[in-house]
Amino acid sequence: MSKRTIWRLVSTLLICGVCAYFFLPLSKIRLGLDLKGGVHFELEVQTHEALEADIKDTSDRLQDRLKEKGLPAVVSHDQTSVKVEGFTPDQKPAVEKVLNTFGNYDVAYDATSAKLTQKAAYQQFVKEDASKRALTIIENRVNQFGVAEPEITQSGRDGNRVVVELPGVSEAERERIKGLLSTPGRLEQRLKAKGDPTSYRGFPTREAALAYFNGTLPPGTELLPEPESDRDLRRAGQVPTHDPKHKGEEKIKSWHLVETKVYVDGGDINDAHRAVNPTTDAHEINFTLNRKGSDDFATLTGIASDEGRLISVVLDKKIVSNLSTKEKISGGSVRVSGSFTKEDADDFALKLKSGAMRASMKFLEEKSMGPSLGADSIRSGVLASLLGFGTIIVFMLFYYRWSGLNAIVALTVNLIVMLGLMGSFNAVITLPGIAGFALTLGMAVDANILIFERIREELKAGKSVAGAIQAGFDRVFWTIVDSHVTQLFAAMLLFIFGTGPVKGFAVTLTVGVVASLFTSIYISRFIYDWILERHPGTKTLSV
Repeated sequence: MSKRTIWRLVSTLLICGVCAYFFLPLSKIRLGLDLKGGVHFELEVQTHEALEADIKDTSDRLQDRLKEKGLPAVVSHDQTSVKVEGFTPDQKPAVEKVLNTFGNYDVAYDATSAKLTQKAAYQQFVKEDASKRALTIIENRVNQFGVAEPEITQSGRDGNRVVVELPGVSEAERERIKGLLSTPGRLEQRLKAKGDPTSYRGFPTREAALAYFNGTLPPGTELLPEPESDRDLRRAGQVPTHDPKHKGEEKIKSWHLVETKVYVDGGDINDAHRAVNPTTDAHEINFTLNRKGSDDFATLTGIASDEGRLISVVLDKKIVSNLSTKEKISGGSVRVSGSFTKEDADDFALKLKSGAMRASMKFLEEKSMGPSLGADSIRSGVLASLLGFGTIIVFMLFYYRWSGLNAIVALTVNLIVMLGLMGSFNAVITLPGIAGFALTLGMAVDANILIFERIREELKAGKSVAGAIQAGFDRVFWTIVDSHVTQLFAAMLLFIFGTGPVKGFAVTLTVGVVASLFTSIYISRFIYDWILERHPGTKTLSV
């Protein structure tokens, strides 16, 4: 055996060995939602909440700017507009100058008040931005949760819907992921309102709070609930449970009146993680703030210490903790304690780290697929592929005799290379992907048929076996390359413009085209050259 043949044999075995490493044992092969089972969610971004949040932010910023200018105007807002009142006609020019800096709002004036409403184009921008941000944050949360090969796509006429497909998610993880997807994860630090006399206790019910204020809350305040904590349950002689299947409706311990102004929010957070308090062994959330957040937190704690007020830590419109401070706190490290389980603390930290949505998500559709259906699909797909493979073997051996064995060896190597390539970049095999395998096997043998037919023609023209083989490969080389490149472009277009199952088919088709090009040109030629080397004077070829 010549050195060249030995080198080609070693390289072929090495390629097959490396490819086998990536898919053996077969448990390394990653299966998609339709084969492995999992969950399918369709969510809708509540874009009206993003508009309301922008109005609230604008109201707070406007109040601060008017105060900086020494203007005694009172700023209030509802769900659709911001209203400025209490300035005199002499102060109107100065107020107008401030309001003109809010270019995304239309302003209507009268003698002593002004009303700001969002422009239509700006409303559309806010909605689109909320949808894009929700898509990005969902991708971040799912990826950090560790789900393999999630499929997350934007849909809907207005682009305000998100379709999430998560393969291999168990029933126990389902509710946890659902919570991660649906809640904004918006952390806020506010001051407890001066008009609330209840300190840490809060009002027992919302109705009691409203009755205390004669049905009208002071301007710039709102009532927020504080859920019952594990410590409260233990004091009442109850055993806390964190099993989603046995967890009842969340109980509200009290209601607190807090200012609507947010001093520190999730956008100021650089990093967040769960920690354990060494004194109480309770789970906490530690996070660090950026420069702006650190300065705002110092301002917040300064006001709270000077006026003897509490700081309310609000997560998704619920108070998780009321804190007191005796002095202004500088620096960017904050610790939040509360009624957190290990999973709750991990999830909240993940939400804070991945960013807060501008709007919550509404579940429109939720479907689960069990692995039993996937197992039936796998059996059917594998059976179809084996039947196709067996039919090809019988045909090639019957029609091309011993040369057909050459095609079978090349086809086997093709299958090994395909599985190896799929495993090397962690591609997921779906049911359409199995169909792609079956189709690729049929296409792969087509190149061998072109070569064999050309060799037959050269032999009939009187050429020697070696000359016929040489001419057969040389004359069909560009034909094979052209057909494979055409298939490759088609597969790439399917991958770029397709979604879900179409992408799975496109991935398998792309890998199959690459493997087929290698085996039909390199492996088949190597087998013929090896035979000619062992039988240099042969006069016939079984083709």
